[in-house]
Amino acid sequence: MSVGCATVTSPRFERRAPPGRHDLLFKVVFGTDGAAARHYRTTRMTVWRWRHDKSPLPKAVSDDLAGLVQKKVEEAHQAQNELKYFLAEPPKPPRPLSGCTAKYARRDKRPW
Repeated sequence: MSVGCATVTSPRFERRAPPGRHDLLFKVVFGTDGAAARHYRTTRMTVWRWRHDKSPLPKAVSDDLAGLVQKKVEEAHQAQNELKYFLAEPPKPPRPLSGCTAKYARRDKRPW
């Protein structure tokens, strides 16, 4: 056996085609080729070809993707603002004790 021998077949889950120019764009907007294919009413293979630069991306699709990416960015900013507002709120006070434990007072939590 030679020292530099390597397997001829690729590992099972390794990507067979390198990512194309629009791969990340489709992944962010749709997540899967199937979702993009349903949106554009085409086949998954056509979407795969667009993602991997095997066929040119139609002008109507590129214009639509620009709007969809902008919409995703707006949603991400809105979620970020809501999280910021949630983290700025003071913590809720504990509920008052009820039943047979109502006569006992709560102690502050220890900081450890």
